[in-house]
Amino acid sequence: MKDAHTYQSLVQFLYHEMPAGDAVEMAHLIEGDGVLHAEFNVLRAAKSQIPKVQFNPSTATITNILQHSAKTALETQC
Repeated sequence: MKDAHTYQSLVQFLYHEMPAGDAVEMAHLIEGDGVLHAEFNVLRAAKSQIPKVQFNPSTATITNILQHSAKTALETQC
């Protein structure tokens, strides 16, 4: 791997978190550099191993948030 910035850019590219122009440039860099291509493949494989988990707050938590919101909304109106 070249440096931490390149590694960070690969992760941003993997998660589609970079501007389109930068993504096009990164795609060309990955295609043209065997080491970079191999590192990207490792990152992509690792990403596929991360479980797709969604967390939902409990009903009590949602109720507390809504009550707090209603209370503070009334305080700001007075």
